[in-house]
Amino acid sequence: MKAAVLKNWLDLELCDIPMPVPNENEALIKVRLAGVCGSDITVYRGKHMTATVPTVLSHEILGEIVTLPEGYAGPFKVGQRVLMNPIISCGECAACKAGLTHVCENLKLLGIHVDGGFAEYTKVGVDKLVALDEDIPDDVAILGEPFAVGYHVMQRSQIQPGDKIFISGGATVGLYIAIFARAWGAGRVIISEINEPRRKFVESMGIETINPSETDAMDLMREVTGGAGFDVVYDTSGAASCVLQMPDLCRCGGKMLSLGLSGDPYQFIIGKVSFKEITLIGNRLYSQDDFEKGVRFVEDNWKELHLDRMVTDRLTLGEIDRALQMMLNGENICKIIIDCQK
Repeated sequence: MKAAVLKNWLDLELCDIPMPVPNENEALIKVRLAGVCGSDITVYRGKHMTATVPTVLSHEILGEIVTLPEGYAGPFKVGQRVLMNPIISCGECAACKAGLTHVCENLKLLGIHVDGGFAEYTKVGVDKLVALDEDIPDDVAILGEPFAVGYHVMQRSQIQPGDKIFISGGATVGLYIAIFARAWGAGRVIISEINEPRRKFVESMGIETINPSETDAMDLMREVTGGAGFDVVYDTSGAASCVLQMPDLCRCGGKMLSLGLSGDPYQFIIGKVSFKEITLIGNRLYSQDDFEKGVRFVEDNWKELHLDRMVTDRLTLGEIDRALQMMLNGENICKIIIDCQK
């Protein structure tokens, strides 16, 4: 079968590899669509802290079931359309035993540690499958995995009604956090995004933005909050300048979350967090419950929130190099998806 294999950092090749062979607890999946995520670029560049090569990239996977385990008597059927939770946990470590399987000490992820979705077929544990409503289009349903991350972020940050929210970065991650924050009752949500086409797109989705090259974030904070600081500050850009500014923008007793997964070091002044008693919250993936609730949020709200507009580029598996370069160059407006059967 055809697959996009990351053979080494910055070395991705479309090639023929053997079909995956499911084990006794796995389903074989014919991949319809696979999403391109910022973390794929982190892996591609060799900046992810735990990724391994060679591997087939992509953990955002929508497909249809080809085979199920012998004797399977659960709710899924061959031919059914599904999304898949890409997390593989050991079930034995201290984190797993504490119910934190998404930060398992031996965690593996489809597309990062084992072969993922940029291929004609993949395999996944049956317990990681999530069924989809019949009336939701593929191009919208593929957003379920990113929105699962967003749901988990909301659970971690516990936004309160009326909160003032600041988000650095208006690509897909920043946008779905903004959409969730508004759905959870935030009073004012502002995204800082320097890429003009991307910023215009975010505005077209009804989210307030600033251009950081024209509007100083600290001046904005003083205007919006009277100098007190934002209730919750998120960084989705991974840029050092944005990460380092987070405690300055956050109020005393507020919360700040960085969603970057890069291993690049920053000279961060932790005293700023201590002096203001800011809650610094880590965020990585999601529980199975978060995953399913993120998917249901998309199913329940995609028409009202116009989430169908978020897929701005649809390319083929043969165009995977172009997709990565678009991400690297900031040319993607929002979500790029790959048709893995073309």
